[in-house]
Amino acid sequence: MAVVENFYYLFLETLHDDTELECRFQYNAEKTMRIIHIKRDRVPKVEGYVLNVVQLMSDPQHIDDFKVHFRLSRELYMAILNEVFVVLQRNGHGPQANVLPDKQLLVALWYLANTASMREVSHLFGLSMSTVHGIIKDVFKAIGQQSKKVIKWPTPEQQRQTAEEIEENCRLPGVIGFIGGSHIQLSSALQGEKDYFNRKGFPSIQLQIVVDHTLKIINCYTGWPGCVHDARVLRNSGLYHKSENGDMFLQNHFILGDNAYPLRNWLITTFKNLGNLTRQQLKFNKRLSSVRQNVERAFGHIKGRFRRLRDVPLHDHKDICTMIYAACILHNLCVQYNDDLDGYIEHVDDVHPNQFPNIYQNGHAGIVRRLQLVNIP
Repeated sequence: MAVVENFYYLFLETLHDDTELECRFQYNAEKTMRIIHIKRDRVPKVEGYVLNVVQLMSDPQHIDDFKVHFRLSRELYMAILNEVFVVLQRNGHGPQANVLPDKQLLVALWYLANTASMREVSHLFGLSMSTVHGIIKDVFKAIGQQSKKVIKWPTPEQQRQTAEEIEENCRLPGVIGFIGGSHIQLSSALQGEKDYFNRKGFPSIQLQIVVDHTLKIINCYTGWPGCVHDARVLRNSGLYHKSENGDMFLQNHFILGDNAYPLRNWLITTFKNLGNLTRQQLKFNKRLSSVRQNVERAFGHIKGRFRRLRDVPLHDHKDICTMIYAACILHNLCVQYNDDLDGYIEHVDDVHPNQFPNIYQNGHAGIVRRLQLVNIP
């Protein structure tokens, strides 16, 4: 402001004999100062993206464009919208109250499917950043409320059927799923806490899942900081405590994991290879590892389709966990709707940044069960 005024008076002194130029400059200078003082009524944004562009993606010739941008088929999008419509309509407050549920869902899916910032999302959809932030929280929370219908532990009959189908592939009887952990990278450690930094040196939050042979998640647990050992994450999960109490598995049924986990009667792991394994043990490890690729492929699909999980810029622990959980639910819906899983599976090289040897004692029943499985030809 001072610079504009000083320049204005200096210029007038130079041109004091030229009345026309003086008046013209005075007008322009005063106009400039008025612009500086006036607050903008609105910020330029893209107008009508949903109405003029997304709406066209429902036409047969443009149907693939919707999937390219939102990384879900339009059929699956409509199915999700039907489930969350009432919740999103009821939860709207402030500026969000004027945003229809279908647009809210599109905003959240765009944010999760891409690596765009909230500023870029707000510009594209013609919304303020605060509105976008509120929409994302509400939509992920609404999707999370579908968890009991989408992420379910198999019934006894389903366990029997799954075990039979897996046995046809690997000749190991009783297997109903595969457990593994991955790290969801954060843009920065929450509150600067060192515990969020994993062994590879980047801040992260742990995600533990159990999947079946179709890549469907049957158990999901997230929230622990990146420095925590996989076995400790397991020990603090509901899966561990319920399984130890005998509430999860049919008799002689179990899940498979790598040797970062402790052996239990319900969790069988590979042998630690220190160069002293027998031919049968090596064969068992190879057999187990080949079918355990299902959990790695599931992580590859989650991070490949929902690219926001490659680097999460949120700063609230609860919001991050809600988004991760929503991504797992959407993953299962992709499995259910057969929505081109192979097209989005990408190689994930950070599945176990903290992969240390098992830190807990192996259970006797697990040792016995593994020895029995090793002897299967």
